[in-house]
Amino acid sequence: METRRIKVPVATIWKSKDAPREIDRPALNGDSKKWVTQMSDEQSVQLSDDDLLETQALFNDEVILDHIEDDWARVFVVSQRDDSDSRGYPGWVPLKLLTDRPTSYPPVTATVRIAVKIAKLYNTNDEPIMDLSLGTILSQTGIEGDKIAVVTPLGDGYIDRSAIVLPYVGQNAGETMVQMACQFLGMRYLWGGISAYGFDCSGLVYTMHRVLGFDIPRDADDQHAGGMPVAPEAILPGDLVFFAYDHGTGFVHHVGMYIGNGQMIESRTPGKTVDIASLTEPKFADEFAGFRRYWR
Repeated sequence: METRRIKVPVATIWKSKDAPREIDRPALNGDSKKWVTQMSDEQSVQLSDDDLLETQALFNDEVILDHIEDDWARVFVVSQRDDSDSRGYPGWVPLKLLTDRPTSYPPVTATVRIAVKIAKLYNTNDEPIMDLSLGTILSQTGIEGDKIAVVTPLGDGYIDRSAIVLPYVGQNAGETMVQMACQFLGMRYLWGGISAYGFDCSGLVYTMHRVLGFDIPRDADDQHAGGMPVAPEAILPGDLVFFAYDHGTGFVHHVGMYIGNGQMIESRTPGKTVDIASLTEPKFADEFAGFRRYWR
């Protein structure tokens, strides 16, 4: 079973090799910032309407290489659990976004997670190489002054120590996740998104948990199937709120994160943005499917 690593800040994982459009060229080069910025609302909605994407993977994420066709690789994203395959979330990614061969790392002292929206990765000459998204996971090999030494698919590097420090102190994990999510209020929904450049509904809550080291499935239906059920009277900020077709009894299609006072933060739907919604909103009240807790 051959594995590779993602070597760009964000790699978009496609439904098929033929799925990308002309507007998607920046994504094929690993430049999600440019891709998202230049897309119109209509082009963004089309990603969902035509079901073009599977998910995304972040820098240094491990993927299982299934096979290669032309300049594309069929992969499974190991860190994203999905009920369709025990190896991870499946999809297609341009081969050039992966390491050329399996990456073996030396002994590490710790695992670190980017806890700010965007953090710089520096080379050994202290020159910035790229921007890393919130949620990126790296292997630490040491500390040098205000920098943390890390090993990456591009070799040895450094990040600022401040990049892994959660800016919210004196709160429990659930409240911390809510505060992190609120940074993205007003950001446009991105089908398949898990990075600071755009989220879908389950991607938003997946990444907030990922930053704190909580392993949850990638999609809303799988997230609903796990975790600890929570009674309405015991709900706390950071708990997940689910919605399903057929008045809450069918397929689970949406998830938000409870923030208190009968409200949730969510990446609402294609064409909309990350917002705060009331659980009594008619659509949500009619489709409510329960609460789950993954944090502790």
